[in-house]
Amino acid sequence: MVELTRKYKLSGTFNEDDAIHSPSLHARQAITTDASQVLAPTYVKVPVGDPVPQYSPTVVGESTEYNPSGNCNGNFMSYKFQVNNNCYNYSTNVATNSFAQPGRMTGKPLQKGWTGQDVVDGAVSDGLIYLGNSDFTKEDIQKQAEEMKGHIVALMISTPDASVSWPGDYHWARMDDIDTLKWSQKDGGDQVTDFDFAGNSIVGPIFTGTKTPPIGGPKVANWTVNQGPMIKGSDADVVVSYEFFAYMFVPASGISII
Repeated sequence: MVELTRKYKLSGTFNEDDAIHSPSLHARQAITTDASQVLAPTYVKVPVGDPVPQYSPTVVGESTEYNPSGNCNGNFMSYKFQVNNNCYNYSTNVATNSFAQPGRMTGKPLQKGWTGQDVVDGAVSDGLIYLGNSDFTKEDIQKQAEEMKGHIVALMISTPDASVSWPGDYHWARMDDIDTLKWSQKDGGDQVTDFDFAGNSIVGPIFTGTKTPPIGGPKVANWTVNQGPMIKGSDADVVVSYEFFAYMFVPASGISII
């Protein structure tokens, strides 16, 4: 059995013993904790599973322009609730302050052993629209945006690796502007950035057209993460990677996440 020296850093999901974001841990603690002690400001009831701890009311963004200090009234930044909003929150432009999970608010929460398709299904349940995993023309994307106001997101999946007890994870990136082809992302509880994990700007289309497009975009961006020495008795770093899985469309209104 692999013995870890510390917890893995996750971008979209969370560790089950996460004292801040794990609903099941909060539920267990509530049984043994003095009822007069409040574990979180608010608990949101969901169709399936334990109530979700929420640390500030939900804020829905009015613009997906790359503007970290202004997006969702600054809720993605350190001076407010950065740690309580993950990549799913940022990509959908909805700061729930609960480390939102696909499908959790709409009765399709991710279960143990989830797959990339499960993440897509949960997001669709929340109101996102599946676009596919192939390339698109710029005209296709503009038509989609014109027909239904909203923005494009990309989903990356990191599969589990039992040899190092890596539980698997997901990550989302957001297209901020169809004209400039710029993307941005938020890695778990970290700050917002328009760089990939290697420090390169995420610029470029998610499509191939008749003209040679600029290199970049989530499909070819670097989503490799060095977690550092994780295994007890080993000095080797554990390196994990997230692979592109799907493009989805986020309507400007009508999605429901927590």
